[in-house]
Amino acid sequence: MQDKEQQELEAEIGRHMLQPQNYGDMRDPDCVGIGIDNATKTYAIIYLKRDSSHILDVKFGTNASSPDAATLGSLLSEMIKGESIVNVLVTVHGLEEDLKESYANLEKPKVDTSKPEGEQVEHISTAHQDSANIILTAFRAAMRHYDRKQEGIEEDHFEMSIVKTCPYSSGDCAFVKKDKSKKA
Repeated sequence: MQDKEQQELEAEIGRHMLQPQNYGDMRDPDCVGIGIDNATKTYAIIYLKRDSSHILDVKFGTNASSPDAATLGSLLSEMIKGESIVNVLVTVHGLEEDLKESYANLEKPKVDTSKPEGEQVEHISTAHQDSANIILTAFRAAMRHYDRKQEGIEEDHFEMSIVKTCPYSSGDCAFVKKDKSKKA
C-alpha cells in the first residue's frame, strides 16, 4: 500500500513540475507576499484572494532558476485554494515544522584543513529546502499583508526574508541586511 501511495505522490509532484498550476500574477489580489532569500536574491510572490474565513484563489511567481520553487508553489497553491484559513494555517505550520527538521537533518559538511582558506568546508546544498522556505515565507508574508491592510496600513505588498539554520553552525545563517535608507 505504501508503494502505491509513494508512486501517486511522485506522479503528482511530476505533474506539478511539468505543468505548474496557478503560476502568474493576479488582478486585484487582497494581499501579496514576497519571500526572499537575501543571500541569493531568489524570491517567490504569492497573491491571495481571500475573505475572513477562506482562501478563495491563489497565484504565485518566482525568479528561482531551479524548478523546485515553481513545483512547490504549484503544490501549495492547489493544497490551499478553497480551504478555510484555519486549516491552511495548520497545514502550513506542519510544512514549516517539516522544513525545520529537514534543515536540521542535513549532514555536517566535511572540513579539509589541507586545502586553502575558503575551500576547506565542503559545500552542502540546501536548494530544495530553500525553495520550500521561500514559498512558505511568501505565503506568511501574504497573510501578514492582509492583516496589515485590515489595520489600515496601505502598501502594495509585504516582504519577508527567509530564515534558515546553516548546516555547519548552531545559529542562523547570516543574511545581507536590507538597506532601508534607499527609497523607491
